[in-house]
Amino acid sequence: MTSAAKRLHMAQPPLSLQLKALEQEIGVTLIERNNKIIELTQPGWTLYHRAKEILNSVEGMVTEVREQGMGVRGKLSIGTVMSCVSYLPKAITTSQEIYPNVTFQIWEGESNQVEELLQARVIELGITGLPLESHNLEMVPLSTEPLVAVQPPNWSVFSGPSISIKELQDHPLMMVHGQGGKGGFHGFLETCQNFEFNPRIICESPDVATLLTLVDSGVGIAVVPKSAIALRPKGTMSYAEISPLIKSDTAIVWIKNRRLSKVAEYFREILRSSVK
Repeated sequence: MTSAAKRLHMAQPPLSLQLKALEQEIGVTLIERNNKIIELTQPGWTLYHRAKEILNSVEGMVTEVREQGMGVRGKLSIGTVMSCVSYLPKAITTSQEIYPNVTFQIWEGESNQVEELLQARVIELGITGLPLESHNLEMVPLSTEPLVAVQPPNWSVFSGPSISIKELQDHPLMMVHGQGGKGGFHGFLETCQNFEFNPRIICESPDVATLLTLVDSGVGIAVVPKSAIALRPKGTMSYAEISPLIKSDTAIVWIKNRRLSKVAEYFREILRSSVK
């Protein structure tokens, strides 16, 4: 009790009187006093934990109100795999319209690199493919989209909205390839093997923009998530969904139990809405 009184910059007797007054007001014993040993009762522990929650909530409320009064501002660092870059323009534009004082720093890399940036606290949010390699991450799924084949100009491998994976067997293919997991790259290989052939992959890259540039140059057919088509002007790419369906799953992720800034929380919701 003496140590507690010192931390509160008050004398010990008034502190004891305040505790007794609190017990009388609530109507329960909060502290057991036996032979100079002081222990919290179960109601005392409950009050302690609930009080901490309330104080933290009040602190968060004051911070949030202050940020809103001043106008949300700050720099948000985001990591993304290249195939998800197309999600950002709409979300950033919307964010700028609502919160003009927020700026962005974008980091690009493969899925494992995005997770490493999160672990190192270099970024607050990551946009990456699933599944995740790290176990201490929270996530919200963003989209599930098909893989598509994109053919060079003047090629006629396909003309309709879909193409059987068997029809790609003898053509030079270029793949988006990240590290680890069972993402789209591995799903494509497994599907090819289920159809009893090994694909003729001539190029692998984590950068879909690079693959699409190679497609423009007539190097081969790129196999990419459908959202990657948005990186090029509408109508300039000839693509078809691969059958059977091979899914590419993406999510927005952050460190579990890490308190996100209000800027990050707001952008997370804006991004979810814009992808939907």
